[in-house]
This record gives sequence, structure tokens and C-alpha cells, in this order.
Amino acid sequence: MQFSLIDILLVTSIIQALALAAFLLLPENIRTTSNRLLVVTLISFAGGLTEILFYGTGLTLRHPGLAYLGTLLGLLQAGALYLYARALMFRDFRLRKEHLVHTLLFWVVAGVLIVEYYQQPSAIKLQILQRRDYPGVLTSPLLAVAIHAVVLGYLYATIRAISRFGAGLRRVFSDLENKQLSWLRSLLLGYFAVWLVSLLYCLSAHIFKRPGEADWVVGFAGVTGFVFVNYLLLNALRQPVIFRGLDAEEAALLEDVAAAASPPPATAANDDQALRQRLQQYMREQRPHLGSNLTVAQLARALAVAPRELSRLLNQGFDQNFFEFISGYRVEEAKARLADRTCTDTILQVMYDAGFNSKSVFNTAFRKSTGMTPSQYRAAHAQSPPVAPLD
Repeated sequence: MQFSLIDILLVTSIIQALALAAFLLLPENIRTTSNRLLVVTLISFAGGLTEILFYGTGLTLRHPGLAYLGTLLGLLQAGALYLYARALMFRDFRLRKEHLVHTLLFWVVAGVLIVEYYQQPSAIKLQILQRRDYPGVLTSPLLAVAIHAVVLGYLYATIRAISRFGAGLRRVFSDLENKQLSWLRSLLLGYFAVWLVSLLYCLSAHIFKRPGEADWVVGFAGVTGFVFVNYLLLNALRQPVIFRGLDAEEAALLEDVAAAASPPPATAANDDQALRQRLQQYMREQRPHLGSNLTVAQLARALAVAPRELSRLLNQGFDQNFFEFISGYRVEEAKARLADRTCTDTILQVMYDAGFNSKSVFNTAFRKSTGMTPSQYRAAHAQSPPVAPLD
């Protein structure tokens, strides 16, 4: 049996996924909940790729008993990815019995396969395999569409949860460096697109009766599988080092300020105005934005108000979240330093002194405020005539 380039990609991806899973099973790694869930994700993903490899190389027809085992294993990955994202967000996340509901798709499809395939004689199994139009799916279009719908629903829910988490972080922290899960969101968006293409092909093959060559399906799976595994490999191992998730206190704060968007009662209007004035005075005099790790809880404590009230004031009174509010003050600080001809500090030093920790965040916020990069802003003020002091 000869292996094509796509087969080699599939084999490589399977080995990488299993090797990473084996590494995470080491005693010092497996204690972390997110690593346990990542192991399940990797093994189930390797199972799905193995199903496609066996289909493409003809091994499934020679050994019908192996059919659909990889598909079954692959059905665990959607729920595992959802729980994995939750474990990355919250440090105290623990697996509980009720989380077994996320394996429901696996058990339902397993029951269907046992009745419709595994209990059949070998001759019937071969007939089923020869009639199917899609690797790893029975000839029933209803089952095929149901599987795709559930997986796409899980991916959508996971992407939405990550997006909401990122929005919540901006209400709590002034420094988002390494806290967001943008890499996982990008990965899942790509994976969602892959499953959507798979669904369209499945509909074409089963409902519209337009079965095409399955070779491109195997090739598509080989390339996307290789990209998925390697992207996950590069980012998942770094995640616990750069961000271990919110602790219980931070998670409670995140949940508390999430309710801040609701409109205040009419009796609170005067209190909001007074708080607004106190906040602006405190920002001018104490300049807390220069501290890179400032949080909404710290600022609220200094103003003797609840974090929820401060977050609501920022949302409704300033039309900003906490991150945007503090970034605005930091940009103004950097602008003043860069416009000062006597300041000889590097732009990087100005960035740190203004309270920023990330060069990309600083450049984005600065350009949004001024329409120029920090270096362009400094150069523009170096060429302009100095302003005469007022008498």
C-alpha cells in the first residue's frame, strides 16, 4: 500500500496529536483540569483523522469492524473543547458529574451505530460502507446533518463564550496582555468554517444527490487537520504559563460588573454626577492609570464605591468600558511626554511610564486617538514652533 502526500499529512497530524496527549499525561501536567480536557480533545481529534485515513487508504473496506470507531471518538471533541475553554478562563473550574451531558452526542450515535452497523453481518457492513458518500457517516442523511448541527452548535457556543469573556475582561482590567483567548477563538472560527464546508458537502451528497469524488474530502481533512494540530500545539502549551485563568475573586468580580449595563434608577442620577466628579478629580490628582496592573476593583476601592457602580458609571456616563477609560488617560500621558521637546526618553520608555505593558495595545490606542503612530506624533511636534507661554 502506497501513501500519498495527504496520507503522510494525516499520519503526521495523528502522531503529533497523540504525542502531545502523551506529554500532557505526565504526572506534572495531568493535574491541571485544562490539560485533562486537552488530552480528550487531542485523542478524539486523532480518532477522527484516523477514520479519514482508513477511508482514504481503503483499510476500512478490508477491515469493516474498524469503521466508525474514529468517528465515534471524534464526537467527543466538541464538548471537550467547550469545557477546555471554560477551564482556561477560570482557574478554579473543576469537572463535575453534570459535565457528562457533553458526551451525549457520543452515546446517541454509538447506540445508532451498534444497531444499524455493528450488529449486522460482515456482508451487510460492506454494503453499507460501499454505499456511503461521506467518510465516517452512515448513509442516513438525518444522522449526518444532526451530527454536524450539534458540533456546529458547540463551536458557536464556545466562540460566543470566549467573546463574552474578552468583553468582560475589558470591564475589569486595564492590562489585557496575555489574558485574552484570542488564539483559541481564531482556531475555533477556522474549525467552524471547516465543519460548515463539511455540512454543505454532506447536504450535496445526501439530499441533492450530487456525490462527488471523496478524494478532495480526504485531502481537505489532511491539510486542515495538520494546521489545527500545529496551531494548537504552538499555543496550548504556552497558555498556562502566560495566563492561568481568573481566580475565584476575579471571576466573582467579572460576574458582578457584568450587571453594570442595566440602567440606574432615577434616584441615582445625582449620585452618578457626584461620583463622576470625584472620579475625574481622582484621576487628575492621583494618576492611578500610571500603574500598569490597575483594576476596576482597586479604583472603586479608592473611591469608596462598589465596582459594579463604577463600571456602570463608565458604561453610561462615559460610554466606555474600564479598559478604554484607563487607556484614554494613558494615551494623554504619552502624548504629553512625546510632545515635550525636553523629553529624551525612548518611545518604549514613554509607553511603560504611561502605564502600558503591550506595544501592540499602545500603538493601537495611540493611533486611534491621534491618527498617527507615536514616532510620527513626536516628529510632528518636534518640527512645530514652540508655543509661547502665557503672561
